[in-house]
Amino acid sequence: MNISDTIKDALEKKGLRSLKDASEVLGISSELLRVILNKGHLPKDKTLGIIAKKLGISAPLLILSAHQEKVPAEVKGFFLAPSSSSNAVNGQRKFPLSHEQCEYLERILTPMEIQLIRKLRQVSDETKTQVFGYVDFMFATKRVYNNKGNGS
Repeated sequence: MNISDTIKDALEKKGLRSLKDASEVLGISSELLRVILNKGHLPKDKTLGIIAKKLGISAPLLILSAHQEKVPAEVKGFFLAPSSSSNAVNGQRKFPLSHEQCEYLERILTPMEIQLIRKLRQVSDETKTQVFGYVDFMFATKRVYNNKGNGS
């Protein structure tokens, strides 16, 4: 969904059907709103933030979506798409990563690294602290051992 569709949906949910009424509520000119909705104009981040706040939608989601629209098609696949909170339960997303985000991670991480991250996300904060401490210890030990082996 592009920016104009997102804004149109939010305006419709608020019952704002005319450009004049909508622009008054949003605090922007009706001409600016018209070019955003009908011409695909991408306003400044500050304006998007104001629009999002007035419409009760996620400002980061709206701004990230706008930036993703600006990116050339040949590099769009390298950027994570923002996920809407519509698939959230009690303020947390049911599926922490979108399908597109998983595909992105598969390009930069090995399957073993992805599995490790998935498992790490399932443990308590106390356990994470222990795991990070162990990993830090192992790296420090390996550095000391390698330095002694090199005659240092």
